Amino acid sequence: MYKQLFFLLGLLSLCTGCAGHHYISDNSGSVSLYLRLPDATDVQFASSIDAYQLHDTRKNGLGFWEINMPIKPESTYFYIVDGSFYIPDCRFREMDDFGSENCLYLP
Repeated sequence: MYKQLFFLLGLLSLCTGCAGHHYISDNSGSVSLYLRLPDATDVQFASSIDAYQLHDTRKNGLGFWEINMPIKPESTYFYIVDGSFYIPDCRFREMDDFGSENCLYLP
């Protein structure tokens, strides 16, 4: 357990975070995203890299939902949390064609 906690804390210290509950770690061609929503029961991730196909995330023991995806710079993304559209407090956002915003990934 302590190894996992230290790994996560080290990983988070290297991350470029968007907010206190949303972290991104860029690992040579893939990106790990961590979303802290401990009370959520289902979190899916969608990005422009694959035409917004939904991808399941997994919940770790610290209440973070995580996913590792190959993602390119200037990709947009969002989450579906318990069936509802969810945008975390991202540093960069971009308007979509439907009058809403998506997070914009810029390394």
